[in-house]
Amino acid sequence: MGTFITEWKKGEQLCEAFLAGDARSHQAVADQLVLMAQFFRFDGWLINIENSLSLAAVGNLPHFLRYLTARLHQQVPRGLVLWYDSVVSSGQLRWQDELNQQNRVFFDSCDGFFTNYNWREEHLERMLGQAGERLADVYVGVDVFARGSVVGGRFDTDKSLELIRKHGFSAALFAPGWVYECLEKADFFQNQDKFWSLLERYLPTHSICSLPFVTSFCLGMGTRRVCYGQEEAVGPWYHPNAQEIQPLFGEHRLEGDGRGWVKTHCCLADAWNGGSSLLIRGVIPPKVGNVAVRLFSLQVPVPPKIFLSLVYKLEGPSAVGVALELTTGDAGSCHVGGIMMLNETSSRHSPRPLRVPPTKLARWVGRCGQQLSGGWVQRCYEVSLRGCLLQDLFVSFSRPPGSQEEENFTCRLGEIQVVDANSLLAPLPQVQAVTISHVRWQAAASEGEGRPAGLRLSCTLHWSYLLPHVRCFRVHCCRGTGGGSPGRGLSEPEKPTFLGLAFINRYRIVDLAVAPAGPGRDGRVEFLVEPVPKEGFLVPRAEWGRAAMLYSMPRT
Repeated sequence: MGTFITEWKKGEQLCEAFLAGDARSHQAVADQLVLMAQFFRFDGWLINIENSLSLAAVGNLPHFLRYLTARLHQQVPRGLVLWYDSVVSSGQLRWQDELNQQNRVFFDSCDGFFTNYNWREEHLERMLGQAGERLADVYVGVDVFARGSVVGGRFDTDKSLELIRKHGFSAALFAPGWVYECLEKADFFQNQDKFWSLLERYLPTHSICSLPFVTSFCLGMGTRRVCYGQEEAVGPWYHPNAQEIQPLFGEHRLEGDGRGWVKTHCCLADAWNGGSSLLIRGVIPPKVGNVAVRLFSLQVPVPPKIFLSLVYKLEGPSAVGVALELTTGDAGSCHVGGIMMLNETSSRHSPRPLRVPPTKLARWVGRCGQQLSGGWVQRCYEVSLRGCLLQDLFVSFSRPPGSQEEENFTCRLGEIQVVDANSLLAPLPQVQAVTISHVRWQAAASEGEGRPAGLRLSCTLHWSYLLPHVRCFRVHCCRGTGGGSPGRGLSEPEKPTFLGLAFINRYRIVDLAVAPAGPGRDGRVEFLVEPVPKEGFLVPRAEWGRAAMLYSMPRT
């Protein structure tokens, strides 16, 4: 969600300019906000006016909010406009820490209300009457930094959430970056998990609702970049769009003496695809056959046949078994094939690993059951279902046959996939109409005496492809030498150089080093766009999109 904020004297002047005049002014601003939300894929806008308003400006403010809300609903499905508790109906800047008659007009003009942070339980009790049937549209503000006179905050933020949920309101967590900004950087992942696990019981679980479901547990960052077990770049990187679905939080302990447990956390030390993996540590106590951890909640009406895949590796000398488990709903009409029931009265099942993958699915299951690069292993499963709802996905760790001792294990999960069998048989669309535009050339510094100066190329690639079919696009280039003999091909195909990831049908290349064209000869650079299907298999290079550019030196 984007934030539209004005403050101080400049904020007053800005608001006067677009709110105090006729409707055309505030409607023009609202139209631009809607366009920005569409382009940047915002979920809506938080409107935060933290400066005083003239009577004319505050009088038009409800009209601005109503117009913005209506336009956003038309153009952004499920988009929201929220109002922050700041200005009151008189135009004064007076935070109320609650919804009341002084700010109710703004709540009535949009989708929701975000309260200031210095509230007490009596504020919540008073708001019950003000909100009426719209309790969930009141977002009670919680400052995680715990500045001012607040309930909870920091590692006591759960106390705030407990009161908010007690009265049926929504919550607005402000500045959860406290975990990173104020605590030890080296312990960030552990502290992050601690913070969110304390809030887990007060926050709804967002279930996965469609297939295919694929995640490599990538955080959208890393100290190196890995592609299917192969290291392709070393050094820190950050790309929020590369973040993939993360598992449920929590430490899981077995009932009884508490000696059996499983802990999970993300780890940058190794990855199968992207920059991180999920590290799972645990203990299987004596007389217990296995321990399991629930990774994902799903609400998926499943097709007749699904395939599951797990990429993992065990750290150290451990012989524990690793397997996927799933639960199904609608048990009265649900028929499940290709599984072993863990409990005849339960809807929890353990799929059987595929021993001989179907030949038609070779592009997807070609690595199943094999030892992969970097010590990774892939297991694939086939499950037939009828009338079922897929609900939960677990990973289970079982003791080695014959073992009676306590078993410690450390396992790294690199990727999990759940896919519709039919989607694996459907032909993939191809990247089409790759174009090169917004070209800029710059001379680079010479690398040495007598050697020609190089060139730096900046340009924009654009192509056509249906985005719902892909996780991302990998963009590569082949730069050639710029000085080969006319009409003479390369002795062997040049290995593409990986440039980066794209998550839309566009990619900007900046200052790419290319060789200068020789006298009377054309230089050549080719760009390749590799689609990465959600189903996870590699697309042959011959099916990538491509566009080539020829260039020559200007005549002197």
